[in-house]
Amino acid sequence: MLRRWFGSLYIKIFLSFLATCVLFFIGLAVFWNYYFTDLFYKDKKDLLQARSAEVSKLLPNYQEGTISIRELRFGIRIVARSINGHVWLVDEKGNIMNGSSEKEGTMIPKQMDPLFIDGLKGHTGFTVSGYRFDDSQKDTLTYYAPERFNGHPIVVFFHVPAVEISEAIAAVRLNIMMPILFSLLAVGLILYILSRKLAGPLQQMNRAAIELANGDFTTRVPVNSTDEIGQLAQSFNFMVDQLQSWEDNRQEFLANVSHELRSPLTTLRGLIVAMNDKVVPEDKYSHYLKICEYEVQRLQRLVSDLLDLARIQNGVDVFRTRPVVIKEKIQEVLDVIHTRIEEKQLDLHVSLLDGEFGPLTADLDPDRFAQVMQNLLYNAIQFTSSGQRIDVLLYEEGDGAVIVVRDTGIGMREEDLARIWERFYKAEQSRTPSSEGTGLGLTIVKHLVGGMGGNVSVRSAVGEGTEFTLRFPLSEI
Repeated sequence: MLRRWFGSLYIKIFLSFLATCVLFFIGLAVFWNYYFTDLFYKDKKDLLQARSAEVSKLLPNYQEGTISIRELRFGIRIVARSINGHVWLVDEKGNIMNGSSEKEGTMIPKQMDPLFIDGLKGHTGFTVSGYRFDDSQKDTLTYYAPERFNGHPIVVFFHVPAVEISEAIAAVRLNIMMPILFSLLAVGLILYILSRKLAGPLQQMNRAAIELANGDFTTRVPVNSTDEIGQLAQSFNFMVDQLQSWEDNRQEFLANVSHELRSPLTTLRGLIVAMNDKVVPEDKYSHYLKICEYEVQRLQRLVSDLLDLARIQNGVDVFRTRPVVIKEKIQEVLDVIHTRIEEKQLDLHVSLLDGEFGPLTADLDPDRFAQVMQNLLYNAIQFTSSGQRIDVLLYEEGDGAVIVVRDTGIGMREEDLARIWERFYKAEQSRTPSSEGTGLGLTIVKHLVGGMGGNVSVRSAVGEGTEFTLRFPLSEI
């Protein structure tokens, strides 16, 4: 349980930021402590160094015989009174041989041995110790410096009471620590709230993702902000919408495939059963076998279109593009479907113009381009009545080639135009017994045109016909 609690994202965020703030405040407290300690002791240290220089002047005078030992002792006491403390002259054995206190003639206290040894080595320094000269004194600031007396090394100690400074530093420390402590508590509370706010939507998304994985597409994450977390929640909801749309399309696709397969299979089964049961006269067999052949061809077209669409959408089908003279390829397709046009007695008008610098050439997959043109022309033939007109145009526009396939057939309604690229969608006018399409042709057209770097658009009106326009960028010369 504890491991799971520490594994929570918002706890990690909270503890990480809190640790950073604690380290920052500790560093700040240490800095201000040293700063104010050094500031408050600065005047005292300067005074002790100045009095040390005065003692350094007295010692040569005594050694030269200018002043007596009594005068030396008197001068040292004056120096001690000026600092309101004590001055010791300690020989190399640790004996206080002269000073301003009753300690003269005794050994220095044990706690001062490290300072004494350091002084004999020629070093100077300051320290604050708990050594007391009387019961009222708590802390003492000590300064030590090396000197020479009668040719022998000595150490001079300067002791000054530091009670006022210690109390001032303690007050400053309290004034520093209390705001820092309250600031730390406030920052901790703010960080806890912010970490919950940051991790809360992520936890909601996690739960929603689990529900989504279990097939619940109704789950959504509430969007409570416009920042990055809110944008992530919006993106998650958009992803769910897209997944739901894809799932709906998948279900619709399966339903449409089942419907399209069931219709010819039902017809085939009914006819075969009827012929097996001798319900159909033998002289009618050839007629019904033609119907069976038609339904089998319909199944073949459906399966072929499904395979084509699957390869295109999954990126399995590779476009083998090369410079293609569009005029020649369109003419080849027209030659293939010319018989169908004549059978239906349609009026075909073809206008294939060259460009400014010769025949229009584009980087196309020849087979796929032919498939696009055949799909569009077969649609035009299927939904255009005998005696009506089909136009096929090619011309240059800007830096692209434009191909137009126009018919004067039954046309489509406005609401149908937005859906004709969907799989298995058929406009209501086309849902007639004579309709031979699978509902996949235009879907394949759109994917093929896009795969070859072009685009396709459509215009239509009921009773006036339909016009498909293809645009492909011209090949670079």
